[in-house]
Amino acid sequence: MIGQEGIKIRRAKVADGPTIARIHVEAWRDAYAALLPTEYLARMDIKIEAARWSRTAGFTRQVQNTLVADADGEVVGYAVVGPARGNRPVPSGEVYALYVETDWRELGVGRALIESAFRAFRERALRQAIIWCLEGNFAGRGFYERLGGRLVGEGRIEEVAGMPLPTVGYLWVL
Repeated sequence: MIGQEGIKIRRAKVADGPTIARIHVEAWRDAYAALLPTEYLARMDIKIEAARWSRTAGFTRQVQNTLVADADGEVVGYAVVGPARGNRPVPSGEVYALYVETDWRELGVGRALIESAFRAFRERALRQAIIWCLEGNFAGRGFYERLGGRLVGEGRIEEVAGMPLPTVGYLWVL
C-alpha cells in the first residue's frame, strides 16, 4: 500500500520492533509531557519497549495488527489496529495506537496510516472506526477532527501511568 507523500504503508515485521519502540517512547515523551508525570515519562526505556515487542511479536497478533509507515526502508510511524473494544452497535474497528516520528509529522504520515487502517476495516466488512485519546491531548484531537472524526458522546476513564485519565473517542462511518 502506498500512502501520501510517497510513504509505503505495510504490515510490521518483528525486525521493526526497535524502531517502533523508539517512536513509541519519543512520541509519549512529546505528546504527553503536560499530561503524565515527568518521572514516568523519564523512566520509559526504549530497550525495554523493544524487548516487550520482541517477546510478544512471536506469540500474539501484535505484528499482524500493526501497520508501519515506511520511507525508503525506514519506519517513521506506526498504527496498531483491530476490532473495537467494548459493545459497539455496529461492527467496528479501532485504532489502538497511532504515533509518528517527530520529524515526519505534518507530512501526511498519520493520515496515510489512518487511511490504510480504515481500508483494512472496510475489507473486513467493518462499518465504523473509532479512536480513543486522552481528553487533554489537543494536538491528537485536532488531527482526528481534521480527518472528519466525530466526537462520541460517551467518554471513559483509562488508567495511564497509574493515573485515571479521561479519554474521548472519535468515530468515523466507513
